Amino acid sequence: MVGDYYDRAPTEALGHTFTHIPEHVRQDLETLERECAVYSDHWIEELGDFRHVRIDFTPEERLEFARRSWAYELFLRVDVTWASEVPGIDKDVAQDADTYSLVHVDGSKTLPPCHCFAAFLGSYLETLVCSRSERETIISLKGQEAALFEVRQAFRALTATMRSFNRREKGLDPWTITCEDDVRDLLYVMLRPRILDLTKEATVPPKAGTYKIADLCSNAVPFLLEVKWIGRKGTWKKKIEEIYVDIQTYVTHPASETIFFLIVDDARDIPDARQLEQELTSTQTIGGREIDIVLFVCGT
Repeated sequence: MVGDYYDRAPTEALGHTFTHIPEHVRQDLETLERECAVYSDHWIEELGDFRHVRIDFTPEERLEFARRSWAYELFLRVDVTWASEVPGIDKDVAQDADTYSLVHVDGSKTLPPCHCFAAFLGSYLETLVCSRSERETIISLKGQEAALFEVRQAFRALTATMRSFNRREKGLDPWTITCEDDVRDLLYVMLRPRILDLTKEATVPPKAGTYKIADLCSNAVPFLLEVKWIGRKGTWKKKIEEIYVDIQTYVTHPASETIFFLIVDDARDIPDARQLEQELTSTQTIGGREIDIVLFVCGT
């Protein structure tokens, strides 16, 4: 089991450093840390179709999800048959995992040991994540709101996408993502099918005799997107200073109704990424216009 997870870049989330969890668990942990919610696709009987949904957690449920995710992480790190054999896994979580039976769509069962992630979640959290409830909000957006949501979704998927490119299977050359331009081009490919007027390197009208170039731009939505790459320790504060300058400059562009800043922290330099996101994400009035500033920080 350990060999299946070699060369896994660590993920810092909710007080733990994860190296072995699958990408879907990592994404849930990051959105829980950032928004106290997870996103999924649920079958909506009334519509006869799947819909993307947001599931809100309480702070206590978020901590419980982290505790059980950490147990799954510990289990994946060792080669054992039963969760109860792994030091550090709480007894109640081990009991849930070791007695879990997987029920298939056709009604058949896979009997224990069946140590998928759901086995470690426990019945309450599994029901919350996998079933419909009053916590579930169907995401049904149109127009500008839908397009801005797609940008955020691309940000949430970016770490997993970069890892897939950088660590391709044996025999294939990696498509390395190592700088701001690489991230810009990757985001362009991810977003262009959904945002048809998306362009790269949009020139911002000059202000005080200087001008800048935004990485991505949509005039139809509208929004600007700027990527910052942190490649070495001790430089994150400089990137924040750049963002403050960019905000004052980018407002001269007609598409600056929403300005996204994406920091890719390859050096793991930012001490508290979630706090920084909260501090910089805001609505500001600049030059008589309301501008939505959105900061998103992700790892590699």
